[in-house]
Amino acid sequence: MMKARCGHSVEEDFAEAHSGLCRRCHSNFTFISELESKYGEDALVQYWYGMILARLSSVEESGQGVNCLIDHLVEFYQKKLAVVPSRRKYIKKMLFMLDSLRYPVDLDAFK
Repeated sequence: MMKARCGHSVEEDFAEAHSGLCRRCHSNFTFISELESKYGEDALVQYWYGMILARLSSVEESGQGVNCLIDHLVEFYQKKLAVVPSRRKYIKKMLFMLDSLRYPVDLDAFK
């Protein structure tokens, strides 16, 4: 066993074969890819926004896992932005959504 890039424990062979990700994080990325290919980019943005917001409401229970997933997604889409310029609009939507989840706006500051 070793630590994956995300800090989770994983078998060394698995991490080497899946870009250093643990089983859970790799499974999440596989699901993202399938969802995007079946229903399109906007459906994926909406799904992740809803799913992550729902999980953020129980931060004590799964906060570390959600933050880890958000960090992986940000890294993934930042790399994709440089590689796939034709999908720039979609990728920027994803990065904006993820950034708003990492750094939520304090509405009390606007009063």
